[in-house]
Amino acid sequence: MGRHRRGAKREVTVADLIDELRRFDPRMEVRLAVQPRMPQEHAVGTVVEADGMVWIADAGQRGYAPDEVGERLGWI
Repeated sequence: MGRHRRGAKREVTVADLIDELRRFDPRMEVRLAVQPRMPQEHAVGTVVEADGMVWIADAGQRGYAPDEVGERLGWI
């Protein structure tokens, strides 16, 4: 799905997300990384369809993401 580039609009489809996730052990937990300047770790919540899109809910902050996460995402 590529690295984040400031100002670049990039839409991710369900197929894109499935393809990316296939690389990993299906038993692994999933987290969302948010806030590039101080990466936080958030749990994934409910997944629903509405308004012609799939929505993934944030299930709350779990702490701060390790430096390695920001590095691999190209944030630091």
